[in-house]
Amino acid sequence: MARRKNMKRRRIILGNTFHLIRENGMDNVSLQMIAEKSGISKSLLQSYYPHKAKLTNDIIRNLFNTLGQQVNNYDMANSSAPYARTKAFIYTIAILGMHDEGLDRIISEAFVSSATLDNWGVMLNDWIQSNHLFDGIDVDEKELETGIAFVTSGIGRLYHDREKHHLSAEALADYATSALMFSFLHCSSEEIDQALKEGHEIIESADMEVVHRAIDTMFDEGKEIFS
Repeated sequence: MARRKNMKRRRIILGNTFHLIRENGMDNVSLQMIAEKSGISKSLLQSYYPHKAKLTNDIIRNLFNTLGQQVNNYDMANSSAPYARTKAFIYTIAILGMHDEGLDRIISEAFVSSATLDNWGVMLNDWIQSNHLFDGIDVDEKELETGIAFVTSGIGRLYHDREKHHLSAEALADYATSALMFSFLHCSSEEIDQALKEGHEIIESADMEVVHRAIDTMFDEGKEIFS
């Protein structure tokens, strides 16, 4: 019972923090604001989350998990196209941030510091591992991990400077996927072209309204949360 109550309160705290950051940006949200919106004292909030950074990390982790589940549900997504699904995943992150000011605040926050940027890389790698994207494919796991770290940093910079470079979400996803495939996984030009084409087909099958609904309700009762 205590564990259930603990997770219920965490769900409330995470949901309220997510909405506050989405509305105001990370710098304009305090622990006191989160506590008040959650109907608890600041000291009780800090017994769950001593620092705002832990809250941010958990929100990003849950956002990634939700987006990963949605990409898996795209009509054209299938386990035989791991590079294409990686492109679709990166595209989904970028397109949401580019068209939703509130989500952009959260996504941009994840690219600000080395700690949160590292988390993006870890979570992208976890998504790849949990979905067995490269099972049965001759891939050096260490090179894959290094490549993901490199690409994540590159995505962060390109995402931040997307207007300067006139980048669309798909162009950003293409750059990231191509760099990972060519520089770290030693794929041929033909393999890269095929993956980008298949990734485009997956993207075309996506219903972004469904993705938005999943994000809006990711902390609702009954949804799996990570904390």
